[in-house]
Amino acid sequence: MNPLFRFFADLENFVFPAFCPICDNELKRTEIVCQRCFNDAFFVSRKKCECCGKPVKSGKRCENCRERNPHFDYVISCGNYVPPWSDIIKIFKYRSRPSLSKRLARKLYSNYLSRSDVKDIDCLTWVPMTGAEKRERGYNQSRLLAEEFSKISCLTRIGLLRKKANIPSQTALSYEKRFINVKGAYELRKKTLQHFKSNPEKGIIIIDDVLTTGSTLNECARKLKEAGFKKVIGLVLAVSP
Repeated sequence: MNPLFRFFADLENFVFPAFCPICDNELKRTEIVCQRCFNDAFFVSRKKCECCGKPVKSGKRCENCRERNPHFDYVISCGNYVPPWSDIIKIFKYRSRPSLSKRLARKLYSNYLSRSDVKDIDCLTWVPMTGAEKRERGYNQSRLLAEEFSKISCLTRIGLLRKKANIPSQTALSYEKRFINVKGAYELRKKTLQHFKSNPEKGIIIIDDVLTTGSTLNECARKLKEAGFKKVIGLVLAVSP
């Protein structure tokens, strides 16, 4: 940045300091959300489903994962989709703040490092959007996270999936209808797969922002396993409790 521009920017922040949109704490220069809010990601229960990461009262798996046996092997999450963590994710997704992807990717990486059983995986992909969805939002938040995570982790990033068409919003649908809604919505990018050099036997990580029912991640994992990946690990910012 031009030193003169930086001087006036610093002067403006001094006279009119920016405040965190979540807690109203004063922000440091270039911050969008304060560090205190950013660090406050947590799980509502210590006991989690070993597959999807949702809270469980008893047993190793939640009822839904026991009944459905998802195509993904398990999910690594930074915390539950509750404030202030959910507020930060909404700012990232809906308020045109793509630059948050760097800090969010570092959060993903911290949780990724906590699992020793993913260290043999050397590649990652992301949940895709249609062109219309991307134009409406301006960016695919999952792809941005994947790009930043790839830089930090040095894992190979490759877009292996395509979303074939717009589907009705999942928000108002029941658990069962969400799985029906996404059936067949994603397909493999076969030409990309043909030039893929990593060993599918090692598995692949797929990055998304939030796991709600797991229907989207499950459908993507199904296609990746059809492509020959033996293990599919979900890596998400938050899991809906």
